Order: sequence, then C-alpha cells, then structure tokens
Amino acid sequence: MRIAVDAMGGDRAPSCVVEGLALAIKQGVASAEHVVLCGRTDALAPLLETHALAGVEIAEAPDVIAMTESAAQALRTKRGSSIHVGMKAVVDGRADAFISAGNTGAVVAAASVILGRLAHVHRPGIAVPMPSRRGPCVVIDMGANIYCKAEHLVQYAIMASEYAKAAFGRAQPSVGLLNIGEEDSKGNPLILEAHGRLQRVGINYYGFIEGQDIIGGTVDVVVCEGFVGNVVLKVAEGLGAFVTDQVREAFREHPPREEVARALDRSFRKLDYAEYGGAPLLGVKAPVLIGHGRSEARAVMNMIRVARSATEHSVIDHIVERLSSSRTGALS
Repeated sequence: MRIAVDAMGGDRAPSCVVEGLALAIKQGVASAEHVVLCGRTDALAPLLETHALAGVEIAEAPDVIAMTESAAQALRTKRGSSIHVGMKAVVDGRADAFISAGNTGAVVAAASVILGRLAHVHRPGIAVPMPSRRGPCVVIDMGANIYCKAEHLVQYAIMASEYAKAAFGRAQPSVGLLNIGEEDSKGNPLILEAHGRLQRVGINYYGFIEGQDIIGGTVDVVVCEGFVGNVVLKVAEGLGAFVTDQVREAFREHPPREEVARALDRSFRKLDYAEYGGAPLLGVKAPVLIGHGRSEARAVMNMIRVARSATEHSVIDHIVERLSSSRTGALS
C-alpha cells in the first residue's frame, strides 16, 4: 500500500506537508516506504533531511497549481504539476491513493480525467465528514458538482453510505436528503424526483431532513447538490470559528478550572477539520482525499491515515459492487 502525497498543495506547503508526514511516521500511521512525495526535489530534500526522514520517494513535479488558478487551464498546461504527477503515480501502479490540500477544482478535474470515473458514475462528489451529536456525519456533495440531476444525488447516497460503513463503522447508515422541510410535498423538482428514486434504491433512506438535522445527528449521511453543500460547509466553518473565538476570549478574561479547560478542549477538537482527515472524492477509480487549504501537520497526518484506511478496506470495490447492484429502479 502506497500513498501519493501532493507536497506542494496548500497554503502552508511544502513545509507542513513534510511535517505531517513526519508526524504520521512517528505516530505509526505510515512508514517512509508507504509514501510518494510529489513536488520539487530542491524544495523537499532539505525538509526531509531536517525531519530525518530517510527512504521517502520523491516524484519530481516542477510545476505548482496555485489555489486561485483555473482548474481546466491548469490541467491542460501544467502536466508537470504535483497534482498531475501524483495522479499518474496511481494510474501507473506506483501508488494506491492520492491526497492533496491544494486547488480543489484541479484535484477533482485531474481525478476525473486521469484516474477516470467508476462505471455508471456520472459525477464524482466530495464527501465531507461533519461533527454531529452522534459522531461524524458524511455530507455529500460539498462542491464538486453544482449542476445536479436526480441520478447524481442517488449515486451520492449509495457511495457515501459505503464510505460511512468503512470509515465510521456504520453497519446500516441512514441517509437523509437535505430539503427546506420534511413534508413529502416540499422541495424543488430535482429534490422531489431524487426523493422518489431514493425510496426505491435499497439503502437505509430516512427521507427529507432540514439543515439543523446535520449537526443534530438525525442521519449518518446527508445528500445535497454541490452548490447547497458548499454553502453549508462554509457557514459551518465560519460559525465554528466564531464560537471558538468567543469562548476563548471569555476564558482569557475569566480562566476556567483546569478540568473544565480540558473538557472544553476535547469538545473543540470535534469541530476541528484537521481531526477528520480530509474529504474523500467519491466516484473515481482510486481513493482521493482533499484537504483544507489551511491544512497543518496534524491534518496531513490524518489524511494519510484515512487514505490508508480507505485502501485497506477496499472502499472503491464496495462502491462499485453497490452501484452495480443498484442499476435497476432508481438508477435507470
């Protein structure tokens, strides 16, 4: 099992990527031979030496795709980018999975074109684990596809269900369709059509849910179109940061007892994106993990952990099998 790591992707790359790799090795998440670092050798070699990391392969990638670049243009003109080189390493059999905290659009485009989509999958989806009262809730899609059809939403539900089983041990994940109300008559034509199909596809379909049900833990998987999902994600990130800052400001004025501070720190860690190891891009032919652009070392380590777990649990194979068995009814 080997993981191709985009060493140049993210606001703090490459230093935090190499630091995250060092942390992963120290914590026993991976070993040096499990990783292929994709990036510029002149930038990575000194960092590997600083962290005393021997035996890590570097796949030379002279180009870097900036966070603000057009994904389509970068895919055409920067074939030497760390994203392109990493995807090719998977295609060529030098790696089994790919992780990146770089340009999300470029990762989605490269995975779709270079790795290719799974059979019967029309659009890959980004599945983000979000905190809820009952543990992580997988929300899909978070921005890969903003122009959805009903069959896309059905495929998202199937793929995210399989991921929730492998990643979070949910034997029969419950699936909710995000809507403006729970009544069967509410929703736009897309949502109403997807609702009917999801009732026939053979998953543990709960029905419509509303926004508060995501954090409330009503279901294990939430399905929505990418435009809506990305708005939900950004609002949740902003709210989490606001609440955390407000509490910390209050504690600076009135420091709590040590045991209270420890309990609150544990609670705040549940809101930290770095704990969840990035968001899988579901629907392509190998595990691909997309990290937050602000990812630091702990986030990179957890991305490596999740990519390894997805590979070892054969998540892609399970998704393929489940999609194949669901070709009648809701998917036809």
